[in-house]
Amino acid sequence: MTRVSTLPVALVAMAVAALLAAWGTFGEETHAAREYLVVLAIIGVAALVVFGWAVPRALHSPAVGWTAIVLGVLGLATVVTFWTGLPPVLAGGAALLGWTERTTGRGKVAIALGALALVADIVVYMGDRL
Repeated sequence: MTRVSTLPVALVAMAVAALLAAWGTFGEETHAAREYLVVLAIIGVAALVVFGWAVPRALHSPAVGWTAIVLGVLGLATVVTFWTGLPPVLAGGAALLGWTERTTGRGKVAIALGALALVADIVVYMGDRL
């Protein structure tokens, strides 16, 4: 896997995070646009760290499975701060790295953690709207 092939996953993760953040920011309550811009900045920095540093570094390391699991656990842990946009970005990194190791147990766990973090994030957003 090359660095270029991480771009589609990074873009989708950032788009999902930005859409959820927009829903949370502009949903039923009126918030200032600057709040949304702050969250977009957080998403951008997180995506840069995950997809510009952690993922490429892990792809050239024998510890790719462990990095994937760590990203999945962090994605799940950051669901409590769902408004930051971090869970989709971390989940995307976990799923991408897990997919490269999909035949191993660590890869399968990372994919599951990434999916669980993304679903949990969406459920929390939905609960916040009720």
